[in-house]
Amino acid sequence: MARKTNAEGQEELVLDEKGLERRAANAEKSAAQQLKEMEKVEITIPDDPLNPGDKVVPIGFNGVVYTVPRGIPTKVPIAIAEIWRDSYNRTREVNQRIDDSTSKEVKVR
Repeated sequence: MARKTNAEGQEELVLDEKGLERRAANAEKSAAQQLKEMEKVEITIPDDPLNPGDKVVPIGFNGVVYTVPRGIPTKVPIAIAEIWRDSYNRTREVNQRIDDSTSKEVKVR
């Protein structure tokens, strides 16, 4: 990050590519540190019968990705557990709406 003065004499911050990469790395380190310090909870992600070869689920938090195995109780930071639960619940809700909409009888006049 550098400072420069614009045509109006105002000071501006200029972010170069290396500066942005440094900031991203620091943010990722910060996120990793946050996760490391968080309370850990146990989750068990069920196997996916439609994708039997899918043995892990990637769960991301601000650039940090946890790869959680399916079918094995695993301790993860609470934020990772909450992200997975939210995703799982939303997926179930959408699947239920799809099932409901496709099981209704359509009457044509």
